[in-house]
Amino acid sequence: MSILRAATILGAVALAAAAGVALASRTPGDIRLQKPAPGASDPSLGARFSNEQVARHGRYRAPGYLAFALTIAVEAAALIVLARGPMGRAAGWIESLPGGLVVHALAAGAVVAIVLFVALLPLSFVRGFALQHAWGLSTQDVGGWVSDQARSVLVASVVAAIGAAAFFAVVRWQPRWWWLVGWATFTGLTALMTFVYPILVAPLFNRFTPLEESPLKARLVALADEAGVRVDDVLVADASRRTIAENAYVAGLGATKRLVLYDTLLDAGGDDETAFVVAHELGHRVENHVFKGVAVASVGLLLSFLALLWLSGRSAVWEWAGASGIGDLRALPVLVLFATLAGILLLPAENAVSRAFERRADEIALQLTDDPAAAVRTFRRLAFSNLADLRPPGVAVGMLFSHPPVADRIRAAVAGSNRTQ
Repeated sequence: MSILRAATILGAVALAAAAGVALASRTPGDIRLQKPAPGASDPSLGARFSNEQVARHGRYRAPGYLAFALTIAVEAAALIVLARGPMGRAAGWIESLPGGLVVHALAAGAVVAIVLFVALLPLSFVRGFALQHAWGLSTQDVGGWVSDQARSVLVASVVAAIGAAAFFAVVRWQPRWWWLVGWATFTGLTALMTFVYPILVAPLFNRFTPLEESPLKARLVALADEAGVRVDDVLVADASRRTIAENAYVAGLGATKRLVLYDTLLDAGGDDETAFVVAHELGHRVENHVFKGVAVASVGLLLSFLALLWLSGRSAVWEWAGASGIGDLRALPVLVLFATLAGILLLPAENAVSRAFERRADEIALQLTDDPAAAVRTFRRLAFSNLADLRPPGVAVGMLFSHPPVADRIRAAVAGSNRTQ
Protein backbone atom coordinates (compact mmCIF):
# COMPACT_ATOMS: atom_id res chain seq x y z
CA MET A 1 0.00 0.00 0.00
CA SER A 2 1.38 3.41 -0.98
CA ILE A 3 1.82 6.17 1.60
CA LEU A 4 -0.67 8.37 -0.27
CA ARG A 5 -3.34 5.66 -0.23
CA ALA A 6 -2.64 4.94 3.44
CA ALA A 7 -2.98 8.62 4.32
CA THR A 8 -6.26 8.84 2.37
CA ILE A 9 -7.74 5.84 4.16
CA LEU A 10 -6.65 7.05 7.59
CA GLY A 11 -7.90 10.56 6.92
CA ALA A 12 -11.32 9.25 5.91
CA VAL A 13 -11.56 6.96 8.95
CA ALA A 14 -10.41 9.69 11.34
CA LEU A 15 -12.84 12.30 10.02
CA ALA A 16 -15.73 9.82 9.94
CA ALA A 17 -15.12 8.90 13.60
CA ALA A 18 -14.97 12.55 14.64
CA ALA A 19 -18.14 13.35 12.68
CA GLY A 20 -19.93 10.38 14.25
CA VAL A 21 -19.16 11.56 17.78
CA ALA A 22 -20.10 15.14 16.91
CA LEU A 23 -23.48 14.03 15.53
CA ALA A 24 -24.15 11.77 18.51
CA SER A 25 -23.33 14.62 20.88
CA ARG A 26 -25.82 17.13 19.48
CA THR A 27 -27.76 18.62 22.39
CA PRO A 28 -29.82 21.84 22.61
CA GLY A 29 -28.04 24.73 24.26
CA ASP A 30 -30.64 25.14 27.01
CA ILE A 31 -29.83 21.59 28.16
CA ARG A 32 -26.05 21.85 27.73
CA LEU A 33 -25.66 25.07 29.71
CA GLN A 34 -28.21 24.30 32.38
CA LYS A 35 -26.98 24.81 35.95
CA PRO A 36 -27.80 22.54 38.90
CA ALA A 37 -30.81 23.73 40.86
CA PRO A 38 -30.21 25.37 44.25
CA GLY A 39 -29.86 22.67 46.87
CA ALA A 40 -28.84 20.01 44.35
CA SER A 41 -25.96 18.99 46.64
CA ASP A 42 -28.16 18.71 49.73
CA PRO A 43 -27.04 15.50 51.51
CA SER A 44 -30.63 14.78 52.57
CA LEU A 45 -31.31 13.87 48.92
CA GLY A 46 -28.95 10.91 49.24
CA ALA A 47 -28.57 9.03 45.97
CA ARG A 48 -31.79 10.44 44.46
CA PHE A 49 -31.41 12.28 41.17
CA SER A 50 -34.27 13.54 39.05
CA ASN A 51 -35.02 12.01 35.67
CA GLU A 52 -34.11 15.35 34.11
CA GLN A 53 -30.68 15.33 35.78
CA VAL A 54 -30.06 11.73 34.76
CA ALA A 55 -31.05 12.46 31.16
CA ARG A 56 -28.90 15.61 30.92
CA HIS A 57 -25.78 13.88 32.23
CA GLY A 58 -26.47 10.89 30.02
CA ARG A 59 -26.57 13.11 26.94
CA TYR A 60 -23.07 14.28 27.78
CA ARG A 61 -21.62 10.91 28.78
CA ALA A 62 -23.18 8.50 26.27
CA PRO A 63 -21.22 9.91 23.28
CA GLY A 64 -18.10 9.36 25.36
CA TYR A 65 -18.75 5.63 25.29
CA LEU A 66 -19.09 5.86 21.51
CA ALA A 67 -15.85 7.86 21.39
CA PHE A 68 -14.09 5.08 23.32
CA ALA A 69 -15.22 2.47 20.81
CA LEU A 70 -14.32 4.66 17.83
CA THR A 71 -10.91 5.42 19.33
CA ILE A 72 -10.17 1.70 19.34
CA ALA A 73 -11.48 1.40 15.78
CA VAL A 74 -9.33 4.29 14.53
CA GLU A 75 -6.24 2.93 16.29
CA ALA A 76 -6.82 -0.52 14.81
CA ALA A 77 -7.34 0.93 11.33
CA ALA A 78 -4.16 3.01 11.61
CA LEU A 79 -2.09 0.03 12.74
CA ILE A 80 -3.50 -2.26 10.04
CA VAL A 81 -2.82 0.36 7.37
CA LEU A 82 0.72 0.86 8.72
CA ALA A 83 1.37 -2.87 8.68
CA ARG A 84 0.26 -3.20 5.07
CA GLY A 85 3.13 -1.29 3.53
CA PRO A 86 4.06 2.09 5.05
CA MET A 87 5.82 0.54 8.06
CA GLY A 88 7.94 -1.58 5.75
CA ARG A 89 9.07 1.53 3.88
CA ALA A 90 9.66 3.42 7.12
CA ALA A 91 11.62 0.51 8.59
CA GLY A 92 13.82 0.36 5.50
CA TRP A 93 14.65 4.04 5.85
CA ILE A 94 15.15 3.79 9.63
CA GLU A 95 17.49 0.81 9.30
CA SER A 96 19.70 2.85 6.98
CA LEU A 97 20.41 5.28 9.83
CA PRO A 98 23.58 4.89 11.92
CA GLY A 99 23.32 3.81 15.52
CA GLY A 100 22.25 0.18 15.47
CA LEU A 101 19.20 -1.60 16.87
CA VAL A 102 18.48 0.69 19.81
CA VAL A 103 18.40 3.85 17.68
CA HIS A 104 16.34 2.11 15.00
CA ALA A 105 13.80 0.84 17.55
CA LEU A 106 13.57 4.25 19.21
CA ALA A 107 12.79 5.84 15.84
CA ALA A 108 10.27 3.15 14.89
CA GLY A 109 8.42 3.53 18.19
CA ALA A 110 8.22 7.29 17.76
CA VAL A 111 6.92 6.93 14.19
CA VAL A 112 4.07 4.63 15.27
CA ALA A 113 3.15 6.94 18.17
CA ILE A 114 3.02 9.98 15.89
CA VAL A 115 0.88 8.19 13.30
CA LEU A 116 -1.60 7.15 15.99
CA PHE A 117 -1.67 10.66 17.42
CA VAL A 118 -2.41 12.22 14.03
CA ALA A 119 -5.09 9.62 13.25
CA LEU A 120 -6.86 10.35 16.54
CA LEU A 121 -6.48 14.13 16.40
CA PRO A 122 -9.90 14.92 14.82
CA LEU A 123 -11.67 12.76 17.39
CA SER A 124 -9.62 14.33 20.20
CA PHE A 125 -10.58 17.80 19.01
CA VAL A 126 -14.29 17.03 18.91
CA ARG A 127 -14.48 15.28 22.27
CA GLY A 128 -11.65 17.04 24.09
CA PHE A 129 -12.13 20.63 22.93
CA ALA A 130 -15.29 21.43 20.97
CA LEU A 131 -17.70 19.50 23.19
CA GLN A 132 -16.03 20.64 26.40
CA HIS A 133 -16.69 24.21 25.34
CA ALA A 134 -20.20 23.42 24.18
CA TRP A 135 -21.05 22.04 27.62
CA GLY A 136 -19.33 24.88 29.46
CA LEU A 137 -16.65 22.67 31.00
CA SER A 138 -13.55 24.08 29.29
CA THR A 139 -11.78 27.35 30.04
CA GLN A 140 -9.03 26.76 27.46
CA ASP A 141 -8.57 28.51 24.13
CA VAL A 142 -7.47 26.83 20.90
CA GLY A 143 -3.84 27.83 21.40
CA GLY A 144 -3.76 26.22 24.82
CA TRP A 145 -5.33 23.04 23.49
CA VAL A 146 -2.83 22.84 20.61
CA SER A 147 0.01 23.37 23.07
CA ASP A 148 -1.28 20.52 25.21
CA GLN A 149 -1.53 18.25 22.17
CA ALA A 150 2.07 19.04 21.22
CA ARG A 151 3.24 18.08 24.70
CA SER A 152 1.09 14.97 24.66
CA VAL A 153 2.54 13.69 21.41
CA LEU A 154 6.03 14.41 22.72
CA VAL A 155 5.38 12.32 25.84
CA ALA A 156 3.69 9.56 23.83
CA SER A 157 6.58 9.44 21.37
CA VAL A 158 9.20 9.18 24.11
CA VAL A 159 7.28 6.45 25.92
CA ALA A 160 6.66 4.50 22.70
CA ALA A 161 10.28 4.87 21.65
CA ILE A 162 11.57 3.57 24.97
CA GLY A 163 9.06 0.72 24.92
CA ALA A 164 10.01 -0.31 21.39
CA ALA A 165 13.74 -0.14 22.15
CA ALA A 166 13.29 -2.24 25.29
CA PHE A 167 11.15 -4.84 23.53
CA PHE A 168 13.34 -5.39 20.48
CA ALA A 169 16.53 -5.36 22.56
CA VAL A 170 15.10 -8.08 24.80
CA VAL A 171 13.91 -10.20 21.85
CA ARG A 172 17.31 -10.02 20.17
CA TRP A 173 19.22 -10.55 23.43
CA GLN A 174 17.09 -13.44 24.73
CA PRO A 175 15.61 -15.24 21.72
CA ARG A 176 14.35 -18.10 23.92
CA TRP A 177 13.30 -16.39 27.15
CA TRP A 178 12.36 -12.99 25.72
CA TRP A 179 8.79 -13.26 27.03
CA LEU A 180 9.94 -13.72 30.65
CA VAL A 181 12.67 -11.09 30.47
CA GLY A 182 10.25 -8.81 28.62
CA TRP A 183 7.66 -9.16 31.36
CA ALA A 184 10.24 -8.28 34.02
CA THR A 185 11.56 -5.37 31.93
CA PHE A 186 8.14 -3.85 31.27
CA THR A 187 7.13 -4.30 34.90
CA GLY A 188 10.22 -2.29 35.79
CA LEU A 189 9.38 0.33 33.18
CA THR A 190 5.84 0.61 34.58
CA ALA A 191 7.22 1.21 38.06
CA LEU A 192 9.71 3.72 36.65
CA MET A 193 6.99 5.62 34.81
CA THR A 194 4.90 5.73 37.97
CA PHE A 195 7.92 7.06 39.86
CA VAL A 196 8.85 9.80 37.38
CA TYR A 197 5.35 10.89 36.35
CA PRO A 198 4.89 13.50 39.13
CA ILE A 199 8.30 15.08 38.55
CA LEU A 200 8.78 14.79 34.78
CA VAL A 201 5.39 14.48 33.06
CA ALA A 202 2.81 16.25 35.23
CA PRO A 203 4.79 19.54 35.35
CA LEU A 204 4.62 19.70 31.54
CA PHE A 205 0.87 20.26 31.82
CA ASN A 206 0.29 21.99 35.15
CA ARG A 207 1.97 24.30 37.60
CA PHE A 208 2.00 22.97 41.16
CA THR A 209 2.19 25.16 44.23
CA PRO A 210 2.03 24.22 47.92
CA LEU A 211 -1.31 24.83 49.60
CA GLU A 212 -0.97 28.09 51.48
CA GLU A 213 -0.81 28.14 55.26
CA SER A 214 -4.35 28.31 56.60
CA PRO A 215 -6.72 26.61 59.03
CA LEU A 216 -7.67 24.28 56.15
CA LYS A 217 -4.07 23.19 55.63
CA ALA A 218 -3.61 22.62 59.35
CA ARG A 219 -6.77 20.49 59.30
CA LEU A 220 -5.53 18.44 56.34
CA VAL A 221 -2.13 17.87 57.96
CA ALA A 222 -3.91 16.74 61.12
CA LEU A 223 -5.95 14.27 59.04
CA ALA A 224 -2.74 12.89 57.55
CA ASP A 225 -1.25 12.49 61.03
CA GLU A 226 -4.37 10.64 62.16
CA ALA A 227 -4.09 8.35 59.14
CA GLY A 228 -0.43 7.71 59.86
CA VAL A 229 0.64 9.19 56.53
CA ARG A 230 3.52 11.59 56.22
CA VAL A 231 2.55 14.53 54.01
CA ASP A 232 5.29 17.08 53.54
CA ASP A 233 3.05 19.25 51.40
CA VAL A 234 -0.36 19.31 49.78
CA LEU A 235 0.08 20.55 46.22
CA VAL A 236 -2.43 22.58 44.24
CA ALA A 237 -2.61 22.21 40.43
CA ASP A 238 -3.71 25.15 38.28
CA ALA A 239 -6.43 23.10 36.59
CA SER A 240 -8.70 26.14 36.24
CA ARG A 241 -6.77 27.33 33.19
CA ARG A 242 -8.23 24.32 31.34
CA THR A 243 -11.45 23.26 33.01
CA ILE A 244 -14.08 23.84 35.65
CA ALA A 245 -14.05 20.12 36.52
CA GLU A 246 -12.86 19.20 40.01
CA ASN A 247 -10.45 16.46 41.00
CA ALA A 248 -7.72 15.32 43.34
CA TYR A 249 -5.23 12.47 43.09
CA VAL A 250 -2.22 10.73 44.54
CA ALA A 251 0.70 9.80 42.31
CA GLY A 252 4.27 8.63 42.46
CA LEU A 253 6.24 6.02 44.34
CA GLY A 254 8.64 6.43 47.23
CA ALA A 255 10.33 9.82 47.15
CA THR A 256 8.02 11.13 44.40
CA LYS A 257 4.70 10.53 46.19
CA ARG A 258 2.38 13.49 45.70
CA LEU A 259 -1.02 14.53 47.02
CA VAL A 260 -2.54 16.96 44.51
CA LEU A 261 -5.74 19.01 44.61
CA TYR A 262 -7.21 20.90 41.67
CA ASP A 263 -7.62 24.60 42.37
CA THR A 264 -11.17 24.21 41.07
CA LEU A 265 -11.88 21.82 43.94
CA LEU A 266 -10.64 24.34 46.51
CA ASP A 267 -12.57 27.20 44.92
CA ALA A 268 -15.90 25.37 44.67
CA GLY A 269 -16.09 23.37 47.87
CA GLY A 270 -16.22 24.12 51.57
CA ASP A 271 -13.55 23.01 54.02
CA ASP A 272 -15.54 19.95 55.13
CA GLU A 273 -15.84 18.72 51.55
CA THR A 274 -12.17 19.37 50.81
CA ALA A 275 -11.26 17.51 53.99
CA PHE A 276 -13.29 14.50 52.84
CA VAL A 277 -11.62 14.49 49.41
CA VAL A 278 -8.17 14.67 50.99
CA ALA A 279 -9.12 11.93 53.46
CA HIS A 280 -10.11 9.77 50.47
CA GLU A 281 -6.72 10.35 48.86
CA LEU A 282 -5.02 9.60 52.18
CA GLY A 283 -6.93 6.32 52.12
CA HIS A 284 -5.10 5.43 48.92
CA ARG A 285 -1.82 6.20 50.66
CA VAL A 286 -2.77 4.16 53.74
CA GLU A 287 -3.58 1.15 51.56
CA ASN A 288 -0.56 1.73 49.26
CA HIS A 289 -2.82 1.59 46.22
CA VAL A 290 -0.31 3.11 43.80
CA PHE A 291 2.17 0.29 44.47
CA LYS A 292 -0.62 -2.29 44.32
CA GLY A 293 -1.68 -0.78 41.00
CA VAL A 294 1.79 -1.46 39.62
CA ALA A 295 1.50 -5.05 40.87
CA VAL A 296 -1.87 -5.45 39.12
CA ALA A 297 -0.35 -4.06 35.93
CA SER A 298 2.47 -6.58 36.27
CA VAL A 299 -0.01 -9.46 36.34
CA GLY A 300 -1.64 -8.07 33.20
CA LEU A 301 1.76 -7.80 31.54
CA LEU A 302 2.57 -11.43 32.36
CA LEU A 303 -0.67 -12.64 30.79
CA SER A 304 -0.04 -10.44 27.76
CA PHE A 305 3.50 -11.73 27.26
CA LEU A 306 2.31 -15.34 27.55
CA ALA A 307 -0.29 -14.66 24.86
CA LEU A 308 2.35 -12.94 22.74
CA LEU A 309 4.60 -15.99 23.14
CA TRP A 310 1.85 -18.07 21.55
CA LEU A 311 1.34 -15.50 18.81
CA SER A 312 5.07 -15.34 18.04
CA GLY A 313 4.95 -18.85 16.58
CA ARG A 314 2.24 -17.94 14.05
CA SER A 315 4.42 -17.07 11.07
CA ALA A 316 1.43 -16.11 8.92
CA VAL A 317 0.75 -13.13 11.19
CA TRP A 318 4.21 -11.67 10.67
CA GLU A 319 4.28 -12.47 6.96
CA TRP A 320 1.00 -10.59 6.59
CA ALA A 321 2.78 -7.51 7.98
CA GLY A 322 5.85 -8.05 5.79
CA ALA A 323 7.98 -8.96 8.81
CA SER A 324 10.36 -11.88 9.25
CA GLY A 325 9.22 -12.44 12.83
CA ILE A 326 8.56 -10.85 16.17
CA GLY A 327 12.03 -9.29 16.30
CA ASP A 328 11.61 -7.37 13.03
CA LEU A 329 10.88 -3.64 13.24
CA ARG A 330 8.20 -4.19 10.58
CA ALA A 331 6.26 -6.20 13.17
CA LEU A 332 5.78 -3.13 15.38
CA PRO A 333 2.23 -2.20 14.18
CA VAL A 334 1.08 -5.77 14.84
CA LEU A 335 2.70 -5.70 18.28
CA VAL A 336 1.01 -2.41 19.16
CA LEU A 337 -2.32 -3.72 17.86
CA PHE A 338 -1.88 -6.80 20.03
CA ALA A 339 -1.07 -4.61 23.05
CA THR A 340 -4.18 -2.51 22.38
CA LEU A 341 -6.46 -5.55 22.17
CA ALA A 342 -4.84 -7.14 25.24
CA GLY A 343 -5.37 -3.92 27.14
CA ILE A 344 -9.07 -3.89 26.22
CA LEU A 345 -9.52 -7.52 27.31
CA LEU A 346 -7.80 -6.84 30.63
CA LEU A 347 -9.56 -3.52 31.23
CA PRO A 348 -12.64 -4.92 33.03
CA ALA A 349 -10.48 -6.81 35.54
CA GLU A 350 -8.18 -3.84 36.10
CA ASN A 351 -11.13 -1.48 36.59
CA ALA A 352 -12.78 -3.93 38.99
CA VAL A 353 -9.65 -3.80 41.13
CA SER A 354 -9.58 -0.01 40.84
CA ARG A 355 -13.22 0.26 41.96
CA ALA A 356 -12.39 -1.91 44.98
CA PHE A 357 -9.51 0.45 45.81
CA GLU A 358 -11.82 3.44 45.53
CA ARG A 359 -14.45 1.87 47.77
CA ARG A 360 -11.80 1.18 50.39
CA ALA A 361 -10.52 4.77 50.16
CA ASP A 362 -14.08 6.01 50.70
CA GLU A 363 -14.38 3.83 53.80
CA ILE A 364 -11.15 5.24 55.24
CA ALA A 365 -12.24 8.79 54.45
CA LEU A 366 -15.47 8.25 56.38
CA GLN A 367 -13.53 6.83 59.30
CA LEU A 368 -11.13 9.79 59.33
CA THR A 369 -13.72 12.55 58.94
CA ASP A 370 -16.72 10.95 60.68
CA ASP A 371 -18.88 13.22 58.52
CA PRO A 372 -21.13 11.23 56.15
CA ALA A 373 -23.15 14.35 55.33
CA ALA A 374 -20.02 16.01 53.96
CA ALA A 375 -19.27 12.84 51.99
CA VAL A 376 -22.70 12.80 50.35
CA ARG A 377 -22.56 16.55 49.68
CA THR A 378 -19.13 16.09 48.08
CA PHE A 379 -20.23 13.21 45.88
CA ARG A 380 -23.29 15.12 44.68
CA ARG A 381 -21.37 18.33 44.00
CA LEU A 382 -18.65 16.51 42.07
CA ALA A 383 -21.28 14.61 40.10
CA PHE A 384 -22.77 17.89 38.90
CA SER A 385 -19.51 19.77 38.31
CA ASN A 386 -17.96 16.87 36.36
CA LEU A 387 -21.20 15.78 34.65
CA ALA A 388 -20.87 12.22 35.91
CA ASP A 389 -23.13 9.56 34.45
CA LEU A 390 -25.83 9.33 37.13
CA ARG A 391 -27.31 6.07 35.87
CA PRO A 392 -24.60 4.39 33.78
CA PRO A 393 -25.24 1.16 31.84
CA GLY A 394 -23.90 -1.90 33.63
CA VAL A 395 -21.64 -2.80 30.71
CA ALA A 396 -20.10 0.68 30.80
CA VAL A 397 -19.43 0.37 34.53
CA GLY A 398 -17.82 -3.05 34.13
CA MET A 399 -15.72 -2.02 31.17
CA LEU A 400 -14.78 1.60 31.77
CA PHE A 401 -15.43 2.80 35.32
CA SER A 402 -12.32 3.05 37.50
CA HIS A 403 -14.57 4.44 40.29
CA PRO A 404 -17.92 3.12 41.49
CA PRO A 405 -20.93 5.04 40.09
CA VAL A 406 -21.72 8.09 42.19
CA ALA A 407 -25.05 6.71 43.40
CA ASP A 408 -23.30 3.58 44.71
CA ARG A 409 -20.74 5.70 46.56
CA ILE A 410 -23.48 7.78 48.16
CA ARG A 411 -25.43 4.70 49.23
CA ALA A 412 -22.28 3.18 50.71
CA ALA A 413 -21.60 6.39 52.68
CA VAL A 414 -25.16 6.45 54.04
CA ALA A 415 -25.06 2.73 54.89
CA GLY A 416 -21.72 3.16 56.66
CA SER A 417 -23.17 6.03 58.67
CA ASN A 418 -26.19 3.93 59.68
CA ARG A 419 -23.98 1.06 60.85
CA THR A 420 -21.99 3.34 63.15
CA GLN A 421 -25.03 4.96 64.76
